Amino acid sequence: MYGLIGYALLSIITTLILSPIIKFGKGFSSYFCVFGMVYLVVLIISPYSHFEPNWFKFIGYFIGLSCIIIFIYLVWKKMKKQQQLADIMEENEQN
Repeated sequence: MYGLIGYALLSIITTLILSPIIKFGKGFSSYFCVFGMVYLVVLIISPYSHFEPNWFKFIGYFIGLSCIIIFIYLVWKKMKKQQQLADIMEENEQN
């Protein structure tokens, strides 16, 4: 369990250090996605010996993938909303 928490803290610090360099975006969801990606990479590289039961590492994989999936869902939802607004504007222009 301490391995998951330690690697999560490392991922948060890495995300915060990378944010001014890469400029992810203005929303919280972009940080969420980068955290998930960094967390997955760190967990993939880490040895199983850092986790008391070996299956804790799979919980970390689930957390990282969940962060990325939530980000994709939020972006999809925002794009769908923008498309609806564009469709409404197009209808207004035609009338």
